[in-house]
Amino acid sequence: MTAWMIRAGRGGARAAEWLEAGKVGIGWDFGGTDISAMTRDEMKAAYAEANGETSGSKVGSAAGQAYRFAHDMAEGTTVVMYDPSTRLYHAGEVAGPCVAAAGEGVTYERAVHWRNEAPRDRLSAASRNSLGSIMTIFQVGPDVMADLARAWASGAVTTGAADGTPEEEADEARYATFDDGIERIKDRVLALGWDEMEELTAGLLRSMGYHARVMPTGPDGGRDVVASPDALGLESPRIVAEVKHRRGAVGAPAIRSFIGGLCAADRGLYVSTGGFTREARYEADRSNVPVRLLDLDGFVRLYVESYEKADEGTRALLPLVRIWWPA
Repeated sequence: MTAWMIRAGRGGARAAEWLEAGKVGIGWDFGGTDISAMTRDEMKAAYAEANGETSGSKVGSAAGQAYRFAHDMAEGTTVVMYDPSTRLYHAGEVAGPCVAAAGEGVTYERAVHWRNEAPRDRLSAASRNSLGSIMTIFQVGPDVMADLARAWASGAVTTGAADGTPEEEADEARYATFDDGIERIKDRVLALGWDEMEELTAGLLRSMGYHARVMPTGPDGGRDVVASPDALGLESPRIVAEVKHRRGAVGAPAIRSFIGGLCAADRGLYVSTGGFTREARYEADRSNVPVRLLDLDGFVRLYVESYEKADEGTRALLPLVRIWWPA
């Protein structure tokens, strides 16, 4: 069985949209031409004309990836996509031809019948590494597909090779490598204990310039971490944080309860490594007190941005290593 992995935009930003609409897409611009009827050389010429590109490497990379989408991902083949917000790999069947797309940022799309989903943490390390390839579209090996099949068969919910050199795909590689690093950091965060997660949240706030402390264990009334601009905790705005480090999305009742415990001058921060339901996000949006919901993906990306300002204790909980890339 031939299977293809496709990235849902940078950081998986289009994953939810593609799942709901039953499709996948690409964003390379070929001037609206019918790339499904073109050879690879014709696609190179169309891309160069549409983008004014003189760099053969960039033209070759774009044409090579788009050729896979238009020709190799044939109807009936399996397609896999990752959603970083839920940490789920989704698998489906390509159900339509490559056609021009009308949506912003997507130039061509194909219909997909999504069938299964597999949690990332049920896959082997080898499979996670393989699916972290720097390519936008690449073929998934049989061993990885077998691992995915075992993952969704063991309780996941049923939902009804490179053309260019590393130089040719440098931009794509940078973003793909960063996203793969984010997923590996998430794995480390999920391995922390609940108390370590509270300390990490406090450390994140300190790296952003706040004086933050973890509150004593016990009935906290939704106050796991409290932060303020001054060391005495007298200045506003004071940030009150609740930290839920467990599987399962936080729902609207928990958010309503949290908001109800905040004072008018407070600012709320709710961290949930299991994510939030749509209703929970609605409750936060309509709150009279400013509240920020931070899921695992958002927390890790914010931690990466603030890491260089983190104190030694925070870095010890979740150490990172900078990877340099040629400009």
